[in-house]
Amino acid sequence: MSRRRIVLGHANTWHDPAIAVSEGEFLFAEGLERHTQCKRALDMPRLWYSWRPLRAWMSRMGQWPIDNAEIVSLSSWSGGATTRLMERPAANPVPALLASSLLLEPLYNNQLRWTLQGYPPRVFSPPAATRAGAVLPADVSWENKPVLHQLAHAANAVYTSPFEECIVFVFDGYSEGTALSVFRFADNRFELLHQEKPQVSLGLLYALVTQFCGFNPYEGEEWKAMGLAAFGEPRDDLYDFFKARIVVEGLGVSFRAPPGADRAFDVAAWSALEKLVGGFRAPGDDDIFKAADLAHNFQRCFVETIVELADNASSLGLSKNLAYAGGCALNSAANGRIVPGTGFDSLHVPSAPGDDGNALGVVLFEKHFVRNEPRPAGITSPYLGSVIDEEQLERILSFGGIDYREVGDDASLCEAVADLLADGKIVAWVHGMAEFGPRALGNRSILADPRSAGLKNLINGRVKFRELYRPLAPAILDEKGADYFEDYQTSPYMERTLTFRTEVRDRVPGVVHQDGTGRPQSVREEWNPLFYRLIQAFYEKTDVPILMNTSLNVMGKPIVHSAQDAIAVFFTTGLDHLAIGRYILSK
Repeated sequence: MSRRRIVLGHANTWHDPAIAVSEGEFLFAEGLERHTQCKRALDMPRLWYSWRPLRAWMSRMGQWPIDNAEIVSLSSWSGGATTRLMERPAANPVPALLASSLLLEPLYNNQLRWTLQGYPPRVFSPPAATRAGAVLPADVSWENKPVLHQLAHAANAVYTSPFEECIVFVFDGYSEGTALSVFRFADNRFELLHQEKPQVSLGLLYALVTQFCGFNPYEGEEWKAMGLAAFGEPRDDLYDFFKARIVVEGLGVSFRAPPGADRAFDVAAWSALEKLVGGFRAPGDDDIFKAADLAHNFQRCFVETIVELADNASSLGLSKNLAYAGGCALNSAANGRIVPGTGFDSLHVPSAPGDDGNALGVVLFEKHFVRNEPRPAGITSPYLGSVIDEEQLERILSFGGIDYREVGDDASLCEAVADLLADGKIVAWVHGMAEFGPRALGNRSILADPRSAGLKNLINGRVKFRELYRPLAPAILDEKGADYFEDYQTSPYMERTLTFRTEVRDRVPGVVHQDGTGRPQSVREEWNPLFYRLIQAFYEKTDVPILMNTSLNVMGKPIVHSAQDAIAVFFTTGLDHLAIGRYILSK
């Protein structure tokens, strides 16, 4: 019998830890936050290296027990950074920076050096007690390998894309020695075109501005600053503050001190900015819109910076395709501007472009780069996570007290749920494998009729319990996208923001943001047959090929992971129905 070869990928930063597993055609990827139901799983990555969750997942997928196997375990950090970045001790410079608004530029020189010293990545070996026991047999070998952090991002961007050749952008908070890398990918090789010094980090700068807007970047609240930007007004003084300090040069960015200043960003700079704003918004301040102008004008500068860099890269004439990953690639407003604002014809952003996606990135790097295994055609499916345990679900329903009905087949399910949605009901929708990444893409979603003008207040206030200004996303049949969006681009993962056509905004006001934009999920039958069929059924009833789609969670919690999670959210929020597996639950 041939020996099994299992590849494990670990996203092992102190935030957004994740695991990916590959064996032959089998591919699984999931964030630890889903498993623990703790948002972003901050400070929890060591839990990931317990054998128990891996055994549970592989058992469910029919991949357990493991014997006669070679296991390759890959870290998404290289060298000494591996172990130290598993933790977030009090001396970690990023919290210190955000807490006290210190300088950006001295950050790496003075405070992060300790993370790059020679600590062995011992955490990636299974514990001795595990190896000695029956869980990991003697005929199972284990090899640890590190992968450079930004190379893991690049592999995630490239190997989930349909591109045989492309330019690759990686922008994040910080990596080993850089925060920005540009590659050319061709003939299955990564050619480094440019790397920026680590003191220049657009990701950390965005985190700082997020804090100045009164939000918490540790909890990923850059989303809130990005959404709030639509409510702000253009102000030359705020825009010029950032524009004078952020300078694009070819494929790189530099932070430059304006005339009369010692540094681009320091305590004096932040004090000057605070005076321009009229005082930074404090966390918990009910006047959220106090920070809208700051968010708007920084976002404007950020978008222009990304687009200018991308345009400079396209002008090299090396490729018409751009693959883009790193934390900054979660900025959908910037992503939507790249294709129309540059010489690129196509853009690919993976479903999990942030640090969690690096678990998948290192696995794909090992498979397709190191071992040169052939890549599947098209984009990689985002549906790589856990499935709902049907026995568990049926056991919960069998105890009674829950109003539910069983639906015989997919066609009947879609017809029944489309009727509920067209009648104005809010439906939780749980089917298939969970999405990998931060966005619900039709398998762990809250759905509603986008024709309701009051939908945003209803969902944010009654179901999600979050700020009322937060936008809701449209899931649209891909073939109808150009009917609703200007310069439509297919967007399979809600990864880019596009502008609604003026004449259709009144038809779907529930998913049109304050500035006339929306962050669409393009749905094709071959990508998600059941979700496509549901939207099609709704379209046939309403003549609207769009459903409001937002993640099935409440503010501060991850997307649901289990049947218990889904039912708990159903009964503790303003949801009207829960469609899960073959069942539709009602109140």
